[in-house]
Amino acid sequence: MTENIKKNSLILLTLLPTIFILKLFHAGFMASLEENTKQHAIAIVTQIDTILAYGEQSNQQALDLIAADNNCDQIYRKIRTSVTRIPYVRTTNLVHGDSIYCTSLWGPLTFNDNQAKYVDGKLLLMPGSKVKKNQPLIVVRSEEGDKAALSGIDTRYIESLFSHSQTKSFLVSLAVGKLWLTNNNVFTYENPNKSLLDVQSVTSNNYPFTVYIGLNGKSSWLIFWEQEYFYILVILFAQMFFSLFCRTILCRPRSLYSELERAISNHEFVPYAQPIMNATTKELVGLEILMRWEHPVHGLVRPDMFIPQAERSGLIIPMTDLILKETAKQLRLYKHALPAPFHVGVNIAPQHCNSTVLSEECQRFISEVADNKIVLVLELTEREALEVSDFTHGLFQQLKSLGCKIAIDDFGTGHSSLVNLQKIDLNYLKIDQIFVKNIGIDNTSELLIDTTVEMAKRLSLSIIAEGVETEAQAEYLQKQGVDFLQGFLFSKPIPLEEFLQNHALKLEKQ
Repeated sequence: MTENIKKNSLILLTLLPTIFILKLFHAGFMASLEENTKQHAIAIVTQIDTILAYGEQSNQQALDLIAADNNCDQIYRKIRTSVTRIPYVRTTNLVHGDSIYCTSLWGPLTFNDNQAKYVDGKLLLMPGSKVKKNQPLIVVRSEEGDKAALSGIDTRYIESLFSHSQTKSFLVSLAVGKLWLTNNNVFTYENPNKSLLDVQSVTSNNYPFTVYIGLNGKSSWLIFWEQEYFYILVILFAQMFFSLFCRTILCRPRSLYSELERAISNHEFVPYAQPIMNATTKELVGLEILMRWEHPVHGLVRPDMFIPQAERSGLIIPMTDLILKETAKQLRLYKHALPAPFHVGVNIAPQHCNSTVLSEECQRFISEVADNKIVLVLELTEREALEVSDFTHGLFQQLKSLGCKIAIDDFGTGHSSLVNLQKIDLNYLKIDQIFVKNIGIDNTSELLIDTTVEMAKRLSLSIIAEGVETEAQAEYLQKQGVDFLQGFLFSKPIPLEEFLQNHALKLEKQ
């Protein structure tokens, strides 16, 4: 599971570039949008300035008329004619003091006019007029002495500028003082921009009004998607193919050597134990440590699937070191429950015999266990030939001096067994299970077992028989003089910690 988590984490990391690219794309999109919005707001302000300037033009013509003749009856028709010639202006009114006394629509007529309502004395946004109560308008005020002229401009002209906004995602509004005109040409006292995102504003340099443009959406990312979905989909599809490619690379089978290296780093090799019993009393006298690979994906891997490759590549040395360290660690916790002496068999390959690393590993094992009753038995496998040299002799002597014992594993099936009997100071021979399983079936196997036992006795070697599965096999071997038995008859290999716990509990019950 750990390996899968790592692979999935790495695959998730491939999303980071896309997230980064999308964030940059979004930031660029928003920056461009802000700039375009700002320019659009400036354009609207410029156009409104132009519209309001026509109001000032109409005001000035009216003020020029009353300078020559202050009588409304005489001049209002001229004012009306002037208004019809000036774009955007709906009506022009003349003011004296606080009263409107002359209008281009009705001639002489009196209305109250409060100069304080005009922002900066120039503009007034109204919800309606006497003509159209629900049609907002902007009033432009111009003064000359105690006289003033007011021109009303229908806000529909301004609203049309709002409706030409570049995208439906934007809402445009106009503020004159504390009064607002929305993009739907609705007059309001409430700020319509509170619910908008990224509001931009531009204030006129000529008149006291401000244009606001904001994003109408719950999220800038949704607006980003609405505007740029094609390019976003291209990026996402590219990311999907990239992640699939990375997953293929990560999940493709590695070379066994690379897998073994990775497994060593992750401590995936663990000790399993199979008991060794006294052939006569059937009492526990030791165990053999068997290496197992707990692969994070494939589960428990059989030793024949990786041990030969490990031996050929030399990785068997660090793998054995891991097993020795973990075995010593666990034995130390349960050494009080073990019989004395207690033999612990660990397989070594000919590659171990080419350096002093094995001696150092055994010394650490003995120091960690710290109990003289636990005897380390090095079982030399014979899948490859052992070249016995002066160095090898010295190594085995050093191992003996540490208290270790030497056994030849699977005797009779490997390389140069008889030669090794002459050159190595051995303590045990282990009869391979291939001979044991044919007891009572093949006379040749029985003859080989008998010959091996006789030879071992002459050489003062103890004998361990592997692969004992039936009582008949155990009885035959015991009668032939085999000292120790090992096999499924007594127990299958199980995790070392489980074996030690079960043994300790068994002693407690007794």
